[in-house]
Amino acid sequence: MQINPTVLKRSTILLIALIIPFNAIHEAGHLIPCIASGGQGTFLIGIIASQATCSSISNSLVFAFAGGLLAFLVAIMPLTIKRIAKYPSLRIVLLSFAIGHMMTALLETFAREFYMSDIATMIVSFATFTIYIAVLTFFGRVEKLRKDKWLTSKEAGELFKKNA
Repeated sequence: MQINPTVLKRSTILLIALIIPFNAIHEAGHLIPCIASGGQGTFLIGIIASQATCSSISNSLVFAFAGGLLAFLVAIMPLTIKRIAKYPSLRIVLLSFAIGHMMTALLETFAREFYMSDIATMIVSFATFTIYIAVLTFFGRVEKLRKDKWLTSKEAGELFKKNA
């Protein structure tokens, strides 16, 4: 198995470029239930760690889950569009962000004490990187032609046009 070098480069650049925007989306997601409940919220954005606070519902399960849920939805929705999903680099990065932010949402909601600990940042960062590598390995492979490979309908159509 070999990773396509072009897909690797494009995916890595895109991942780095979208870290801060997705952190902002995540933290803005926390503010939706905050503002909806009449509270006032603020958020700080960083590359490794970001934080949102709310004057009224900071300890709420909805507040905790909403950030990761919004980032998950923003990452996963473009993958439902065929024109976007056909690009391996976009698929890899958006799927990595979707899985990573859903994992973060679950940790923030159900393991809040751990999530707020000093060691959690390193563990979550490592888990997020591992998710990216796994998705890259799955979708970024160079496909080798096998003798028993079946033709796709597009390949069959092209062969038919050449031989007609």
